[in-house]
Amino acid sequence: MNKISRILLVCLGNTARSPAAEYLARDYTNKKGINLIFESAGFINAFSYMQPQSRDYLKSKGIDYSDFHPQIINRKLLEKQDLIITMERSHALEIKENYPGIVDIDKKTFTLREFNGDTEELDIIDPYYTSTNTYQKVLRIIDENIKKMIHKIIQINQLNSK
Repeated sequence: MNKISRILLVCLGNTARSPAAEYLARDYTNKKGINLIFESAGFINAFSYMQPQSRDYLKSKGIDYSDFHPQIINRKLLEKQDLIITMERSHALEIKENYPGIVDIDKKTFTLREFNGDTEELDIIDPYYTSTNTYQKVLRIIDENIKKMIHKIIQINQLNSK
């Protein structure tokens, strides 16, 4: 894999999982002094805001998300990414099937867990309409996997700079 600098995080509506992932990733890389660009997007325009549970999780970690605006996946957004990370296998498949003309789309699109080397459980469920406990569990899973993803990106980029 080539050097990675632009990463798109994707979920269904870009209001719960992918925005939390985007802002966690930004926070972790800022703290490490690493220059990576993160965006998030969804397949549908579910809401014009981030879900309250995701906002509360980020707030509890002292992360500012005030500049968040949901966006919908489109060709131009996908083309400029070095890595496309989805929350579910179905999202990755939909991107690969609907945008086959994008250079290396098959090589740069993964679920978050798949990118991190998981082979069993690849989906991170949509916490919308679930209990508060389930929502918190999902956000912790995303948080753990974002840390792993950043570590892996750092390793990939170090290999490519030699």
